[in-house]
Amino acid sequence: MTPADDKPSGADDPRWDELVENFRTLDQGTPREPSAAEREAQLRHLFSTGPGAVTGPRDYEVEDTEEEFVPQEPAALGSGNPMLNLAWTTAVGGPIGLLLCVIFFRSAPTFVYVALVALSIAGVIYLLRRLPTERDPGDDGARV
Repeated sequence: MTPADDKPSGADDPRWDELVENFRTLDQGTPREPSAAEREAQLRHLFSTGPGAVTGPRDYEVEDTEEEFVPQEPAALGSGNPMLNLAWTTAVGGPIGLLLCVIFFRSAPTFVYVALVALSIAGVIYLLRRLPTERDPGDDGARV
């Protein structure tokens, strides 16, 4: 295609040639898309000027302190309330004992099954009774 072919002919349809020429002039004046670096510079300038310009969360730098976090020594296992430990043992151990009796000891006396059911129910009831019944109005529940 030669430069002469780009020019409107004028002989076939002058109106069509005028439209084509208008599109060419429109295309020359269109702004180009900014590059990524230019867009970043525009955004940085936009958000770093004016009233209330503050740094964002990614601009935060942790200051180094010499002191090291040392957690408290945890309490020994089983040093809590013995009734609570017993309740958890019976609440969890009762169903496990029933399962083991059904699998391995089918001819167990009836009182063994009844005792295991009663122990697990008693353990669950004790644990449910220990739950708090009132909510502290100053407590939001956020504890670590």
